[in-house]
Amino acid sequence: MAIGIVILMITIGAIYMLSSSINQSNEDTYKYITSKNFYQKLRSLELEFNKIDRHLNSLDYITKNTPVGQLSLKYETLNQMYNLDGVVSLNWYFRVNQNNEIIEAHIGRDREIDKDNIFNKIILANPDHSHKNTFVEQNGFQYWLMYHSTPIANNERLIYGIVVDMALYHKYLTNIDVTTPNYAYIFTKDGLCIYHPEDSLMGKNVFELSNFSAQDTVRKTDPADPPIVNSEYLNLEVFRFISPFKSENFSGYITVNFPKFNVDDNIKPIRRNTILIFLTTVTILFSLFYIFSMANKKAYLEKELLAVENEKISKEKALIQLQQLKNQINPHFLFNSLNSLYMLIELEPKTAQKFTLNLSKTYRYLITPPAENIVDIENEVEFIEKYITLQKTRFTKELHFDLLDQRTEKLHQKIPFLGLQICVENALKHNIATTEHPLFIEILIHDDEVIITNNYQPKKTTSESELFGLKYLDSIYNYYNVLGYETKCEEGKFICILPLIKC
Repeated sequence: MAIGIVILMITIGAIYMLSSSINQSNEDTYKYITSKNFYQKLRSLELEFNKIDRHLNSLDYITKNTPVGQLSLKYETLNQMYNLDGVVSLNWYFRVNQNNEIIEAHIGRDREIDKDNIFNKIILANPDHSHKNTFVEQNGFQYWLMYHSTPIANNERLIYGIVVDMALYHKYLTNIDVTTPNYAYIFTKDGLCIYHPEDSLMGKNVFELSNFSAQDTVRKTDPADPPIVNSEYLNLEVFRFISPFKSENFSGYITVNFPKFNVDDNIKPIRRNTILIFLTTVTILFSLFYIFSMANKKAYLEKELLAVENEKISKEKALIQLQQLKNQINPHFLFNSLNSLYMLIELEPKTAQKFTLNLSKTYRYLITPPAENIVDIENEVEFIEKYITLQKTRFTKELHFDLLDQRTEKLHQKIPFLGLQICVENALKHNIATTEHPLFIEILIHDDEVIITNNYQPKKTTSESELFGLKYLDSIYNYYNVLGYETKCEEGKFICILPLIKC
């Protein structure tokens, strides 16, 4: 509490000093902010252009370190998977002889690009392949073409590179640094605009769009005091920043523009109200400090109670899971099953084979529980049928089992893992099953629930693990916040209702 009061007093003193020292004009402050935003925008766009460089460098490495016979497969993979979110339309290569004739080519499948004009008239028309970077316009679309050349065996050369669809690149760059109130455009040294928020201006000469000229690119401008010009895009006054913009494969300029709003250089109203602001702030801080202290105290008490409750739930969950594991691999069940198998091998070999297969599938299902402790109802039904088959091998006349699917339509629904087995196992474990008093178990599957019913004829002694399975089911339904789980005994029958969980 004492530390909080000290911090509060220090904060009040700082606010008072800050309020008393506000004497800078809003325009200067705005210019400072815009200069910071300018560098942020510049760096953001430089990083994106550097991605193109890294992509081309990766292409260099792959091309120079891959046998020629495997290049086509790797380039096909690149076209499908490594395209910078679709910006790189093509990764391509040509293998040409010393006469500049094509021996092998991999261009890709982009049918929107006129490959004959781009590749044959631009690249192959340049025998020495010295032009590695160019912008091409075709059918109203802009493309950025970058390519390298490397010699290979037999006086042959590999010419390889990428094609960037500038319309896609425009959409991609438009989403870069959208939080700052500015817009930018990028152009070559000759004034060719390759990026502009108004995509109809791409491919135009920026020196012809407005009062902007080539001399502006070499004129030094103080970033803290940028010139104010009229925007040809927004049709209002903006602060204009101009800077060289370079990457390994591009050399040009970037212009970033920030709207200028009318601001009042005179802050006398703020000074006149300093005392009022200070008193109001102190009152608010004291109120917030009091509310925060009370809320913090209440949250601390609730956290303590929640920690105790979580510990209780964790212990209960661990206990249930432990018992579940014990029930899954029940040594008594396995022992009885193996005894039955021993008898069947001699008396009924074919039945013994089926019994062994069912036993294997049953234990495979038991030892691979799902991560979420719920499974498809069809999987659980298939498992319980095998489980009942094993039990009926032991109890041929003592056990009667019916499974009826009364669903009007089979939807994708789930049920707790081993839910049906737990109910059937409880019936077998806690009820008498003899020839004179057989045990009848019935499973009815409805559209929204499963009802398991058995005639109630309890044994005189109970198992130590009684009710652990039912607690497990209750825990699962509570976790998924599903209502309707119920166990009851009425009219000489024990009934367990398992709601289906919709996913």
